[in-house]
Amino acid sequence: MDMKELILPNSGTEILKIRPSDILYIEADGNYCVMHMTGGFRQQLWFSRQKFISLINEQMKAEKPVFVVVGRSFIINIGYIYLINPVQGDLVLFDSTNPAQFKLHASQEALNKLKRELLTLNTVNLDYDEE
Repeated sequence: MDMKELILPNSGTEILKIRPSDILYIEADGNYCVMHMTGGFRQQLWFSRQKFISLINEQMKAEKPVFVVVGRSFIINIGYIYLINPVQGDLVLFDSTNPAQFKLHASQEALNKLKRELLTLNTVNLDYDEE
């Protein structure tokens, strides 16, 4: 079951309706953002990163976390994270609908924080019997 769709008022005249699963990441660009979506589509957002975070928190408060803030520039959909390398400053996202990888750069501190958050969210208890 997919989660509910986000409603994003994008300007005085536009409203965007989008499934969170279609958003790879949001890149802050001053007072605006660029939403990078599956299939390589990009959409200019006429509001700030903080406004996007506020809209997500308001509309998805009952949902399991899907997005995580990475540094000052990115809001990442955790479902698309493929590789985190804090030493190199690399974050690679993988979208099976688009053959290209998305290689983003962030600070070592931001990527270490992301690693810790992912490990906390994805804590798995493997119980098995050794024979």
